[in-house]
Amino acid sequence: MSATYEHARLRQSSTYTNKANEIHRADFRRKVYGILLVQMTLTVIIASGCMLISNIRHLLVDMAASQSWLIKLAVFIPTMLSLMFLKVEKNSYPSNYVLLFVFTLGVSIDVGYVCAVFHEAGLGHLILQAFSLTASIFLCLTAYAMLSGKSFSYLGGFLSTMLVGLVVTGFAGLFFPGLIDNLLYPAIGALTFCGYILFDTWRIEKQFSVDDYIPATIELYLDIVNLFLYILRILLESQGDGKSKKRRK
Repeated sequence: MSATYEHARLRQSSTYTNKANEIHRADFRRKVYGILLVQMTLTVIIASGCMLISNIRHLLVDMAASQSWLIKLAVFIPTMLSLMFLKVEKNSYPSNYVLLFVFTLGVSIDVGYVCAVFHEAGLGHLILQAFSLTASIFLCLTAYAMLSGKSFSYLGGFLSTMLVGLVVTGFAGLFFPGLIDNLLYPAIGALTFCGYILFDTWRIEKQFSVDDYIPATIELYLDIVNLFLYILRILLESQGDGKSKKRRK
């Protein structure tokens, strides 16, 4: 009888533990996507301001024309430093949120810089198309990763290899522009970050610790931003190919 009671008690304890874990995981999920929503809202506001406020847009376009590395470093260095410090201060409130804001601000300015150049060139419609496609793809892939119950752990090594390949090709493209000024390069980049959305969503559901809400949010945020930029490049290259075909006709 004592063994039976002990077995029942262990089962009850296991049930309570599982319920507690589910509650913690649900809270973690809400925190991650809540912070992500704030990040994306800030990015959209800053990018819109960079496009629609003429003084800011002209300033950014002039910066793009000058090709000054000092200006680019002025945004890049604080962004990367905040990301580095976040690895150490990820659970230190409120410094983790301050660093996250600095990081998000830096990335948002970079996105706004790209959007301003596109808008000034009369390609603002491509930005809206890229935004709509990115949002739709992210929502569909997130729903699939959550509802399918599949493990996407196998994608980790493949995606890391693809990311290294993109970085190396992008660097080589500084000297050989033909490597990146084509439709294939951004298409591979977009597919890579679609894979990362699946992989990182799975990690949020199964792998990340409930205290790792800041790293988890950063992973998804960078997935979305990179996917948007690659889709924007795809639309630009597609438009260029369409114009060249019309000229040939």
